[in-house]
Amino acid sequence: MPVKYNSFKSSLDYKGKIFTAYKYQLEIQNELLKAVKSALPSHLTPHALYCVASGRKIILYTDSAIWSSQLRFYHQDILQALPASNNRLFETLQIKIIPQSIERKQEKILRPPSAKNVDLILSQAEHQSDKKLKAALLNLGRTLKKL
Repeated sequence: MPVKYNSFKSSLDYKGKIFTAYKYQLEIQNELLKAVKSALPSHLTPHALYCVASGRKIILYTDSAIWSSQLRFYHQDILQALPASNNRLFETLQIKIIPQSIERKQEKILRPPSAKNVDLILSQAEHQSDKKLKAALLNLGRTLKKL
């Protein structure tokens, strides 16, 4: 019996190399965020949510457009605080907004009418004189019977 080659590699087969790299990136981003928050006044620090470095650009994420415009006033202060915290020299700061997630409301579970009510709809359809109404009630009754 030939051996089948499996190209899938589970996350446990990587021996922690990938997770270690991700953890290192998170630590760097947290250090950058601490440096950014140290350059901001206390009322703006809760609104600096995340910080990501990309080349010579740093991206700062905030929770609304109002705080984004306030953070832009401290553009130079943030850039001056960053080189002291990291060996890289950042030239540009970009501020992005993370939109609030909209929670989906649970939809009501629709329960079809009982078999007795479906039979009542079908019997009412048989006694209708109007052809359009009779056809509509028969169609409704058959559809509900399927459910």
